[in-house]
Amino acid sequence: MTGESTIWEGHPSWRAVLSHLVKGVVLTAVLVVVLVLIDRLGASSSFTTYAIVVGVVGIGLTVFIGWVKRVFTLYTITTSRINIRTGILSKREASTSLDRIQNVTITQDLLDRILKTGTVDFDTASMDSSDTFRFFGINSPQAVREKIARAQESRTRDDRSPV
Repeated sequence: MTGESTIWEGHPSWRAVLSHLVKGVVLTAVLVVVLVLIDRLGASSSFTTYAIVVGVVGIGLTVFIGWVKRVFTLYTITTSRINIRTGILSKREASTSLDRIQNVTITQDLLDRILKTGTVDFDTASMDSSDTFRFFGINSPQAVREKIARAQESRTRDDRSPV
């Protein structure tokens, strides 16, 4: 927008995608084990071949989906607003003014703390659940919260200064 400058821009961290990868690999491993057990119990067809295919496809899809989620999600903070852009073929973009942000909450589970990533939730002046703004899996979420606070303070000072 006119008169805005970018304060921060980023994607979800590759480290934040690790939990997605772990879940996908574990699910794939369970499926492979089940197929191998079926084969070992004397099934009429070779389930070991199916197990290999499921393993390769499952891990490949897990890595690809994690990469797509990371690369095609862009978070931006400007001097006036926050913005979330997602999508490959179809795009979804949501933004809100810094003036509408009432609370900023950082969430980090144990793995997030170890990986130094987290989720930043922005509570806005809207009661509509579609107006939820969440920066998922970003590096140094505390630094992002501080950038928002400084931008809001700067806007407040600019609004108070005499014309």
